Amino acid sequence: MRGKMGDYGNMKLLFWADVQDYGLRAADFPAVGFTVAFHDSTAYGSTSSSGFLMSPGTYYKADLRLKEEYREPPPGGQCDPLLVNTTYGAYGEGACILMCKDDYLNDTCGCVNVTPPLNNGTYESCTLKEWAECGAEAYLDWFQNFTDPNRAEAFCPCATACVETRYEAQVSSSSVSRPYAENLLPNVMPYLQAKSDPAYNISYSTVNDILDNLMVVDVLFTSMQKSEIREIVTYGFANLLGDIGGVLGLFLGASIFTILEFFQFLLFSLNKHCCGMGKEKEGTKDDEEKDML
Repeated sequence: MRGKMGDYGNMKLLFWADVQDYGLRAADFPAVGFTVAFHDSTAYGSTSSSGFLMSPGTYYKADLRLKEEYREPPPGGQCDPLLVNTTYGAYGEGACILMCKDDYLNDTCGCVNVTPPLNNGTYESCTLKEWAECGAEAYLDWFQNFTDPNRAEAFCPCATACVETRYEAQVSSSSVSRPYAENLLPNVMPYLQAKSDPAYNISYSTVNDILDNLMVVDVLFTSMQKSEIREIVTYGFANLLGDIGGVLGLFLGASIFTILEFFQFLLFSLNKHCCGMGKEKEGTKDDEEKDML
């Protein structure tokens, strides 16, 4: 990205599906291609919570807009200000899911399938033997619990981050044209020859091979300005006190001073009746009666 908006600052990416190299398990999946997700450089890219699917033979245009969200911590909001960094970079929903998976595998098998980028010695990668004997079964058990709507929230509780950076993408697509593939073929022929393997009956050399495997993505910013969304408490405890005082003043004619005077009167009354404050001494009263006589 060259710091310009629109087509003047676009970045073109070419993906190769390599459909002839898919195994028999490809029949288990409804689509062939890649899933692409846009994320901030401080966060770990994960397609578990975001992203769009690309199909071979298709040209995509992704218009990005940068958005930053600022949420209010308790008591006004629900975000957790302590969630800042993780073993996958900046905290986010995708990083939380991956940490949940790693914690479950580590607690069950003592290792994880892939160590996170900011591991710092927290986890160890499973050997092939450990993965075959424990890791694969533990991962399937975690996945079953995580995808169960009745258990997912309790199984992987992911709180909301107070600060989060997102890239919103508006994606449009069309088929890759044959003239474009014909013009591209001489330039990518060395790559196609390297991907070919006659021993496994894999051969890429024609325009149709490009149309069956190539995916093109143009990434650009619709605007160089970022959008900020801030969560602000508009009704707090001070507003509540103000409303209570206004209602009391409207219906009872009371104010903060009259309330204080009421408590002062109540205190003096209790002291007078319970502690004898305010009573005249009997000797003083008799002397006053003699003086009057």
